[in-house]
Amino acid sequence: MTNKLPDNYIQTFADLKERIKQAQYKSLVSVNSEMVLAYLDIGKTISEKTKIGWGTSVIEKLSRDLQAEFVGMAGLSERNLYRMRLIYEHLAKNQISPQLVAKLPWSHTEVIFSKLKNKEEQVFFKPILIA
Repeated sequence: MTNKLPDNYIQTFADLKERIKQAQYKSLVSVNSEMVLAYLDIGKTISEKTKIGWGTSVIEKLSRDLQAEFVGMAGLSERNLYRMRLIYEHLAKNQISPQLVAKLPWSHTEVIFSKLKNKEEQVFFKPILIA
């Protein structure tokens, strides 16, 4: 009794392996997009709350409480909560769709927005962010 494989087995195996890799990649992209949208929602909430009087101590407590609730999840420090607000406010001010920004990894979004110091730079990066 021999274990001879069909002629097209190797190609079929390669095709299925590639399909699984594509699905894994798409899953990661989808998760990233949802997290970016969640971070922007957090930024919006913090922006709105600071306008009605929430101060540094409340944001500090919010950060600690979120970190306690989501143990091991990075990105919920007080500093990052303020970054989320900053990025949300940049988007709102420049009419950039959050769904378009969600196509970028959050770390790239943070880097871009941390570098925007003036209106000219914002105008320069807007086409990149909405592409």
